[in-house]
Amino acid sequence: MKRIAWFSAFLLAAVWLQVFPVSAQPSQDDRASELVAALAAAFRTMPGYEVAFEVAAGEQRVAGSYAVEGENYHLVLNGAEAGVYAEVYADGAVRYEIDHVRREVTINPLDGAGRNILGDPVHAFDFLDSDYTPASVSEHDGTTIVTLKPVAGSAAPAGDITLTLATEGLLPRSILYDFDGETIEVRILRIGAPDRAFEPFDRAAYAAYEWIDFR
Repeated sequence: MKRIAWFSAFLLAAVWLQVFPVSAQPSQDDRASELVAALAAAFRTMPGYEVAFEVAAGEQRVAGSYAVEGENYHLVLNGAEAGVYAEVYADGAVRYEIDHVRREVTINPLDGAGRNILGDPVHAFDFLDSDYTPASVSEHDGTTIVTLKPVAGSAAPAGDITLTLATEGLLPRSILYDFDGETIEVRILRIGAPDRAFEPFDRAAYAAYEWIDFR
């Protein structure tokens, strides 16, 4: 049933775009806004899902995954030998960053300002806010590319964001972040229902780690 639920969310979003266009011939900005709004809505309707991804920055590659349930998430980053070297848990108010190499747990409050997969997976696709605005869209060969630009004077941490989607079903394929000319690309490898029940943060599992609390 969970697999049907998350797939249906994307399907409904695609149908919504076809049946309820903003206008008969929407501008690029309108079309881009529709696509981004539908994508965000699709993720919000899913009670739980899991995403596998790869982060590419220059020659460096890091694979990872995250599971979301409501406002809670668990993110895992894998090392060069496929071992887990970092994890992040968040419960909607607090973020627990676990460094398995240094054996540290760092606690930070969530400020709700994150708009990237590593910073806030729950709201990674909620781009329509006071920081970013959809600027252009191109659609060809089954691929849709939406460009988002930071609003002048906003606190947006990155420059332009380029979002690549599969036109059918609006499944995201990649997100390209521009940080002052340095680009970081997050490639989406898989989106699906979780393979197991969501496991919240367990303090007892890291009792031997050093704890750093910034709350």
